Amino acid sequence: MLDELNKYAPREGSSPIKEVLLDIAERGRSLGIILIGAQQTASEVERRIVSNSSIKVVGRLDPAEAGRPEYGFLPPSQRARAVLAKPGAMFVSQPEIPVPLAIEFPFPAWATRESESAGDPLPARNGDPFARLPAVDDEAPF
Repeated sequence: MLDELNKYAPREGSSPIKEVLLDIAERGRSLGIILIGAQQTASEVERRIVSNSSIKVVGRLDPAEAGRPEYGFLPPSQRARAVLAKPGAMFVSQPEIPVPLAIEFPFPAWATRESESAGDPLPARNGDPFARLPAVDDEAPF
């Protein structure tokens, strides 16, 4: 797993690690090795690595980046949607399904910040973080 793959396998130039990553991308599946790369701009990653990717996941795209050939697997309508995508929206392309799937990761069921909570926040009683939760009747059957 490599984050910022474009730093380790840039489109321009060469390096020893880039050659290793190319070898993994081109022959890794036959050797049982999986390369997971993450980057914000696939257009800056070595073309042979991107073209050997069997599963591609795309989030929100910059309009200029969406027009690049690396995103040719997305139909024009999904490219347009990727430019306007909300946080958590992704497009997944994989070999078993002929059309990329639009998926959305939901926000957590609980509020992680006071500004995300619904309604006015209630002060916690006696420093109890659970004081805001509704009371539970211990006698009620489950």
